[in-house]
Amino acid sequence: MLKLNDVVLSFGKKRVLDHLNLEFKQGEIIGLVAPNGTGKSTLMNVILHNLTPQEGEVEYDGLKYQNQKMTMQLHQRICAFPEQSDLFGFMTGRDHLCLYADLWRNQQKKVDDIIKLLQMGNYVDQKVQTYSLGMKQRLCFAMVVAADTPVMLLDEVMNGLDPQNVELISKVLEQLRQENKLIIIASHLLNNLQSYADRILFLGHGHVIEDYRVKEKRDLYLKIRADQEVKDILGKIAYQELPDKMLLIDSNKLTKEELGEMLSTLTKKQIPYSFASVSVEDLFDKFYN
Repeated sequence: MLKLNDVVLSFGKKRVLDHLNLEFKQGEIIGLVAPNGTGKSTLMNVILHNLTPQEGEVEYDGLKYQNQKMTMQLHQRICAFPEQSDLFGFMTGRDHLCLYADLWRNQQKKVDDIIKLLQMGNYVDQKVQTYSLGMKQRLCFAMVVAADTPVMLLDEVMNGLDPQNVELISKVLEQLRQENKLIIIASHLLNNLQSYADRILFLGHGHVIEDYRVKEKRDLYLKIRADQEVKDILGKIAYQELPDKMLLIDSNKLTKEELGEMLSTLTKKQIPYSFASVSVEDLFDKFYN
């Protein structure tokens, strides 16, 4: 289990992580969602020990960043998604995969199997300087798979990928979860993230403002158009106005009488509405727009 215990990290007067406490279990895919500059990458860098918090600590299976020996042991268990700028243009994709497999002493996943799994056979033996942005992005993901660590940190792994490759990597992520990997992934592709993540953490003001459990039964929300006539009908009923000109109403916060009266009025006035579980996109709009 990976834990963040009361972690505080500030840049000058700006506190990015504010007494953050989190627990992540093996066999989970955890999504991180927030606007740029609100702590996603910072959180991953703290886990990787690229940034040292002013307070608190990171712990994995009893290991902490307390000395060089423990740090080396932790870095054998955690691999982060590399930047494309970290790739060596004069080396081939296969060279990069072998390098990561050797660095993390991976004897389980063979490089040839990874190349086949991620459909890289037609270009993996070319020098990386000839790769497109999408090919480099897929190689960076394949390098993490080659490391085969128990914990994988993926920051915007889907960037620059076409829909076919987004689907391919999503399927591989699900396979890695079946292998009991703990995967922490930041992504702006919210619908895609919701399709495979177990939990999605919405970050803001140094805290987790929502821990969205994807597979749990969700509360139903009423969606209805945002115009003055509808707002007059709602009266004092609380709603969230979304950027797509729709209103989001938590039906569980209404009494049966309030809900029944409101729906009756909407029906009589032929105003369309729908009930649905709130989506990750809805929550993003709710928290950040």
